[in-house]
Amino acid sequence: MNREQIIRMAREVADKDAVDPYINEFLVLTAEELERFANLFAAEREKQIIDILERLQERNESHNYYKYAINVIKGNL
Repeated sequence: MNREQIIRMAREVADKDAVDPYINEFLVLTAEELERFANLFAAEREKQIIDILERLQERNESHNYYKYAINVIKGNL
């Protein structure tokens, strides 16, 4: 995930109806917005990790280590 993607996610959670969410060119988030941002960021990272593990599993079908890790991350175990 690059800097621009992280900034885009922060802007997604910012309250568009706030009087001025920018102070001195910095995006200011409330505690609730920051929590939504953290959840969004974590979900995106989880998705990226699962994608990597799925590709590794496709290359190494002789064992189920990656598939097991995917199930752990998804909370299926």
